[in-house]
Amino acid sequence: MKRSGHTGCCSEDSSEHQHGVTRPKDFSAEGILALLKSEGMRITQSRRQILDVLFAAKEPLSLQELCDQATHQGKGPDYATVFRMVSLLEDHGIVHKVNLQKSCSYYELNDPSKHYDHVVCTECDRVVVIDSPCPVSDTEREIARRYGFSNLKHSLEFFGQCPDCSDSSQD
Repeated sequence: MKRSGHTGCCSEDSSEHQHGVTRPKDFSAEGILALLKSEGMRITQSRRQILDVLFAAKEPLSLQELCDQATHQGKGPDYATVFRMVSLLEDHGIVHKVNLQKSCSYYELNDPSKHYDHVVCTECDRVVVIDSPCPVSDTEREIARRYGFSNLKHSLEFFGQCPDCSDSSQD
């Protein structure tokens, strides 16, 4: 089952089985690897490297950025391995795709204890994860109630000029 978008504010079910998707008991690299191992998958150095990069990331990453950052001293996963791992993690709801209105897809972790909205600079493509409660949680609940939807999710990205680009455009 493919999942896209991200968990909205009203979807705070952080159980092991969320919406038909098996999630790790512990949302950490080791917890995710334990889940994959319990499903009969091998725990490879490439899988560890990809998870390490995802957990260290401060903003959503493209598959190429994931591949580049996971490569240490010439050793690391190739693009196909990164693609397969991200697809697997997306199927488990561990990562989600972020709509940044760019030519390729970007991904970030989907920790059920956090909420993910973004501000994207239209000049330099800088992405900032909004570190505040969801600004549309009441609207999301009202939409779910009014239209009878359950497990409602949303993706919220704001676009504008970051302070650096605003300052340089006024020079």
